[in-house]
Amino acid sequence: MHIGRIDESATLADSWLHRVSPVSKLLAFALVLGAAVSTWNALVVGSLALALVAIAVSARLRWRLLLTLAGYPAVFALVFAFSAATSVLGGVTIVLKAVTAALAAVIVVLTTPYPYVFAPIQRIVPTIVGDALLMTYRSLFLLLEKFGNLITASRLRAGLTTGHPVRSARATTRALGGLLIYSFDLSQRSYDIMRMRGYEGRLHVTLPRSTDRRVDVALVTGALALLGVSLTWRLGYQALNPYSWVLPIVPVLAIIATLLTKEKAA
Repeated sequence: MHIGRIDESATLADSWLHRVSPVSKLLAFALVLGAAVSTWNALVVGSLALALVAIAVSARLRWRLLLTLAGYPAVFALVFAFSAATSVLGGVTIVLKAVTAALAAVIVVLTTPYPYVFAPIQRIVPTIVGDALLMTYRSLFLLLEKFGNLITASRLRAGLTTGHPVRSARATTRALGGLLIYSFDLSQRSYDIMRMRGYEGRLHVTLPRSTDRRVDVALVTGALALLGVSLTWRLGYQALNPYSWVLPIVPVLAIIATLLTKEKAA
């Protein structure tokens, strides 16, 4: 699931979006999600997706990773659209909605370290749930590394090479069994270490402040504007739908301007 590359993008990359407060990014995400949900105009939803692409380009995100992660929900949305949509345009809109929501979520994840994404959520969910979300971040990398080592060891012991799918499947099954036992041991050891270090039922994460509050305000204001456009087209669809073709022009121009600026800077 590209977990290593996601973490690398969130923690090591540096752009204007990385320096925005996590709370502001989550608020903007909620507004964009509301904009995508509140309209059934395919051009409006497509414009939202293009606006998110423009933001991703300006933040210098890895476009292959971005599109790959955002493409996963599109597959399931395509299946749902095929069974539920009453027209081709309706099916296209359903897929665009899923892609738009996924793009917004992926942009947040690729520009915000995992603990900072769940720290605000930790304040409103039960203590054990919030702490579990934070500890999952650390455990995922340890378990992935252990799983890779177990797979390699199993194949070496069995003398496996490529072209033996059945034997490879057996090696993978044995590795998964070993990983399950290791995960229980890891959970217990992590809890014991946390208790020794003074854990009293709550992990506290201090959220970083934005380097420039004006950028935070601009991001949230832009997301609010997208929600306003979506609601306006939803309420006044009879008069505005003939002019929907105008909406994608703005984000397309923004993408072109961002790409030209990057080329000049290079």
